[in-house]
Amino acid sequence: MSSFSLRLIALVLMCVDHAGLALFPSAGAFRCVGRLAFPLYCFLLAQGYRHTRDVRAYGRRLLLAAILSEIPFDLLIFGRVACAVEQNVLFSLLLGLLALWAADTLGGRPLYALLAASTLALVAMAARVSYGWLGIALCLIFGFSAGRKQLLGAAAALLLYTLGLLFSGVARSWVLVSLCALLSLPLLALYNGKRGPRAPLITLLFYAAYPVHLLALAALRAMRLVPPYFL
Repeated sequence: MSSFSLRLIALVLMCVDHAGLALFPSAGAFRCVGRLAFPLYCFLLAQGYRHTRDVRAYGRRLLLAAILSEIPFDLLIFGRVACAVEQNVLFSLLLGLLALWAADTLGGRPLYALLAASTLALVAMAARVSYGWLGIALCLIFGFSAGRKQLLGAAAALLLYTLGLLFSGVARSWVLVSLCALLSLPLLALYNGKRGPRAPLITLLFYAAYPVHLLALAALRAMRLVPPYFL
């Protein structure tokens, strides 16, 4: 399975997740399916980091997309134009990219690399980006390990994150939903190392899909065309 195929799968899973959140909030199956998307995106970001010719340009694209997506994210998740409770997932991926870059730059000084990664994880939690420290951890695991070690490391991070949710007082039903993220690992095991179709337009469409689908779902909910909102 190429990175292009994984990206398509991740996009579909994310759209299903947000469709369930926006239009069918009582149907937990949508959210279970959506939990697979984030680990896939972290894996794809690590692959993109390894293949990009310009890390700074990659970071600028992510930052711009994250900024443009924040209002659509707040509209869909919180029903407001601006909300500080949580920041969209593209900020998580941007911090993951910074962690990969820092780890590479400080590769000869592991203590400093660990300090940089820990600082970025704290920033992620303080800024309340989606998934908190998990994005940093997954991007580093996917970026600096391979094969069975990579999958085991990702499984350990996902389990630790879920355990943290349990002890933080989150509803147990959501803890169980979060465990579904582990089902993304068999998909990653099918990765064949190939990139698949590449073109600037394809890249643009993948970036645009995030804010566009958030806006579309928020608009659809506001039109009250889908139960339980049509009343």
